Parts: sequence; structure tokens; C-alpha cells
Amino acid sequence: MRHRRKLAAVAVATALTAALSACGSDDSDDSTDETSESTPSPSDDASSDDEESDDAEATEDAGDDAPAAFDGELTEPGTDLALGDTATVPFSYAGDDGVIEVTVVEIREGDPADVADVDGADGMTPYHVTYEVTGLENTEGLGNMTISLDGLTADGNGASQLINFGSGVGGCDEESPDADWDGSTFETCDTFVSDQAVTQVAFAEGDDYSLWDDTQVTWS
Repeated sequence: MRHRRKLAAVAVATALTAALSACGSDDSDDSTDETSESTPSPSDDASSDDEESDDAEATEDAGDDAPAAFDGELTEPGTDLALGDTATVPFSYAGDDGVIEVTVVEIREGDPADVADVDGADGMTPYHVTYEVTGLENTEGLGNMTISLDGLTADGNGASQLINFGSGVGGCDEESPDADWDGSTFETCDTFVSDQAVTQVAFAEGDDYSLWDDTQVTWS
């Protein structure tokens, strides 16, 4: 672009010089000037070709850096899975969209004494849900993400999730991937407290998976 502006400035200067010279010349000189000004400059064509080539290379480089689109199959909303099965689901974090795999490994009953001093959990039992997460698409955009599942009782009611800003109770620690996550599998854990047994776990995130219309993915 700088090169084009420079050429335009030179063309204007040339036109001004030709106009001043025309004051003392005849009509044949004017015709010569007009012919000269209407002739394309080889340098203009070369500059245009160079810029088009640069634009094409920049577009190609941008395409090389863009994350590959996910071309696999997502788990259907409303799917029921067994513990140990894997769901492939879309996930959004901080404005970035990606695709992850979620595998619920275990639902473990904890010790009520571990939550006896927690406000609102007195008389309840903790249930620890261990699961694994693997990134499939746009893992860089999902770095530092937090994900949580929903603990459900046998009748489908939701249990309260225990939010602990320190270390997890009963050896249940929540983990999240690094900012430069490459999609490698990591294990994390959520704790729920309930006066009924937590026997199911659900993924209910985004527009397609919801507890409100029974379109969640459920492990039991």
C-alpha cells in the first residue's frame, strides 16, 4: 500500500509539471501529454501482482494456523450411558467453542463426617464423581476451562454440588487444563451432597443438552 501511494504522488507531480509546461506549448504538445498520462505504468502492474501474491500467501498461512474442524459424531442428546462409557460433546468456555470427550469413571459414596462442618450439608452424605476429559477440537481455546457435571438421585432429582475453594474433600480434587492445553486427557472430580444416594451423573451444557427437557447425557 505504501508503494501505491508513492506512485500516486509521483503521478500527481508529473501531471502538475505537464500542466505548467502546457501554458507555453501548442495543441500537439497537449496531445502528447495526454497519451503519456493514459499509458499504464509497468511498475503499477508489478506492484499490484506483488500485493495479490502477498495476500494469497497470507490467506494460505492463516488457513494453516486455523484449527481443523471436528468431523466426528457427537453423542445424541438424551443418550444413556454406563459408567466407563465416553460421550463426545460440544463445549464452550470464555467465548471459545470446542469439542471434548467426557468419561465418567466412578460415583463414590464419601464420609458424612467430611462435610459435617459445611454450611447446609449437615446430616447429608458426600458423593464423589470422578471423570476424565479429553480435548478433540480447539483445545487451545478451551485452556483453563472449568467443567462440572450434575449429580442425580435415582428419581432424577439434582443433588447439591459442594463448591470448595481449597482442596477437595475425601480426595476429590477438581482439576482444569493449562492455558496451552493440547487436548491431553486429564482427570477431575466433583463432590455432591445429598440425603439420598447419588446414582446418576449428567452432562447438561450448551443449547442441546439440558436437564429441563431430558436431553442431557446420563451415566449410571
